[in-house]
Amino acid sequence: MDAWWESLDRAFAAWTQAIAESELTWKYRQVENGEWNVMGGTTDGLSVPSLQSDPEHLDPEHLEPEHPEPEHQIPNLDAPLPWDHLDTGIDKQWLKADLQRALEAAIVPDCSFEGCSHCGVCGVDFGHNIVVPPLPIPKFEGQFIPNQARVQRLRVWFGKMGDMALISHLDLIRLFDRAIRRAAIPIAFTGGFHPGPRIAPASALPLGITSSGEIVDFDLVQMMDTADFGRQLSAQLPAEIPVYRVESIEPNSASATQLIDRAEYRISMGVLSNLPSEIPAVIDWRTWVNQVLAASEIWMEQTTKSGQVRQLNLRDRLFELELVESSTQVSRQAHYDDLTSDTAILRFVGVCHNDGNFLRPEHLAYMMQQASGCELQLLKIHRQQLLLTPNLA
Repeated sequence: MDAWWESLDRAFAAWTQAIAESELTWKYRQVENGEWNVMGGTTDGLSVPSLQSDPEHLDPEHLEPEHPEPEHQIPNLDAPLPWDHLDTGIDKQWLKADLQRALEAAIVPDCSFEGCSHCGVCGVDFGHNIVVPPLPIPKFEGQFIPNQARVQRLRVWFGKMGDMALISHLDLIRLFDRAIRRAAIPIAFTGGFHPGPRIAPASALPLGITSSGEIVDFDLVQMMDTADFGRQLSAQLPAEIPVYRVESIEPNSASATQLIDRAEYRISMGVLSNLPSEIPAVIDWRTWVNQVLAASEIWMEQTTKSGQVRQLNLRDRLFELELVESSTQVSRQAHYDDLTSDTAILRFVGVCHNDGNFLRPEHLAYMMQQASGCELQLLKIHRQQLLLTPNLA
């Protein structure tokens, strides 16, 4: 059960060992060398060369004992089989002849179109074969060329709620593609060797995060009314992907991916600690928020995909931070009495650019940890909206 793509050498060694333990190495060696033929059989424990072997090997002087053990002999095709008591109508002699044709790579016509092959099925007991004329081959009309004309661009604001948070970004694109086809919406296609529908989300939402402010652009080859488009699209989407608004923009205008500037999140966070000594004497979320806002620099070390380590000033990426809901200042004893007293709901607005410059909810949790001095845990993340550049949208 080893995966071949993980370690080819280890997987091949496992198969080799299994073959050796079954004492079938001789057979697999003959298969690899092209010597084994199921129609050849054996004689007195001596291997009989295949029909494709050199004629001089047919000389009895050239026969050598390859596998004298009886269990290594090639089975006799005339031997009884476990399913011989089942009558399928097919003659066993015909099966042996068909096996020979298969080994010789001979083409056997389909009896549905070319007539009876005399396999034994047709008769009084099983009925007679009905030969039907083959369907006509359609005339080749050239390679399919998708319509690449862009007449209209519709910008859609939608949500991703409930269980749809477990749908990945690629699955979401496939969902839109299928919804567009089911709704018969005239979508435009890209060019190149692998044309695809022009569906462009503004920003990929991480798996497991809900949202009520996602944006996606659709390019159409025909003009459509925004209300009709929204109604037809919503009818093919799950209820947990609501469509809030549809707006028509110029086809050659900047895409939402290019215009995205900021993102607004609403997150819930809690203090994570298993040791009483690590719990702060006073849990004051408002003070921690004010410390983050008052700081001019909050540095974080990040390792790139290439392995390079760089320093990021997360404070430059934060525009707004607000404490939405939390309990008042609680003592350490209250933390043990009420386990929900160490949670809070925060709202923040951070950078969200398509070039990789953005502020994640994990980044905000890191900044709050620096201010509080204790370990914090993200409990729930919800993206409220994506904000586009006002002077370009």
